[in-house]
Amino acid sequence: MYRIGEAESKRVEKLLMSGEIFRYGKAGECDQFEVDWGKRLGVAHVRMTTSGTAALYCALIGLKVGPGDSVIVPSCTYMATALAVVAAGAIPIVADVDDSITLSAEDVERRIQPHTKAIIPVHMWGLPCDMDGIMAVAERHNALVLEDACQAVGGGYEGRMLGSIGHAGAFSFNYYKNMTSGEGGAFVSNDEAVAQRGSVATDCCSYYWNPEEHRPEAQFAGLNFRATEISGTILNAQLERIDEMLDRMRGHKRHLLKIGEDAGLTSIQNNSLDYECGTHLGFIFDGEASARSFASQIKESGGKAFLPIDTGRHVYTRWDPIMRKQGAHHPSLDPFNLPENKALGIEYSEDMCQDSLDILSRSVLIGMHPDNDSERVEVIAKAIREAAADVLVSG
Repeated sequence: MYRIGEAESKRVEKLLMSGEIFRYGKAGECDQFEVDWGKRLGVAHVRMTTSGTAALYCALIGLKVGPGDSVIVPSCTYMATALAVVAAGAIPIVADVDDSITLSAEDVERRIQPHTKAIIPVHMWGLPCDMDGIMAVAERHNALVLEDACQAVGGGYEGRMLGSIGHAGAFSFNYYKNMTSGEGGAFVSNDEAVAQRGSVATDCCSYYWNPEEHRPEAQFAGLNFRATEISGTILNAQLERIDEMLDRMRGHKRHLLKIGEDAGLTSIQNNSLDYECGTHLGFIFDGEASARSFASQIKESGGKAFLPIDTGRHVYTRWDPIMRKQGAHHPSLDPFNLPENKALGIEYSEDMCQDSLDILSRSVLIGMHPDNDSERVEVIAKAIREAAADVLVSG
């Protein structure tokens, strides 16, 4: 969480005093956020959900992903990305990341199969994927693209908003994101059919509360990932904060990136410096020992530095339910047991994305914060210079 306070408190108090806290009540906070978020992204349809995971799941349902389909996911993402695929009845294929710490378009091309229905590029830690490359691969193979922008809320790629480039996009608004309502999410699409089908997955009775959504031919036994008006209220206030926050972090990142490169460090690949979130600065080293030494020295100065390999459930080797093929609470519902999926012949091993493990072990990410003042930024800059000098000499 970056910022939350009086503006959100006032809006929530007003909502509570009105008594209109139901999603389909008179307050219209969720409706307002969906309209405003859609305008910001340039997409026609937005549906709020209870979480980013729910957003991914509902978007996959909207895209008609299910048994018999495989979906490519990156080896570095929170495991919810892969779990959403399994929840939809499909099977994830795990692909390598490249030096951007995001999905490699080249490896997607290598791993894509005739039964691959969709690709999920994940803009990890606010770092945009190579969307031009991934969209080109998807077009060649007639695959759908669902952007997981859960960790890149508000960011862009070469003038286009993340989440709006693929056939659908998903966002998270939980505590750790650029915009937060504590927990929450949304999926988006320019395709009305995708939005309508995903909306049934989001709210099994949306047509009951909104007669305009009464489409008997499109109904199925959906669940309930319906957002609350409280979440909508908080996010409407958060929208007013995000532009200034991201502008500051992008500026800090560009400044510190130059400091690092002038000191002899090698940056990770940055796919869209002028439009990304700016939440993380990254450097890549020749070996893990150098990376750990550099990160340790940055942390000693109070900087937020880490190796991606150390982030637990963000690395595929720690996706226990996936690696063990435990896809549901009941064996008969487990996608890994379905005949349609057995025919896909997908197997997992801890070394299946060895290139990713190497990159994640040699990279260091440094977190930015919009409340960092110039003095704080210079403290980080000094730490980068000194750590670089030490590591490059000893290396």
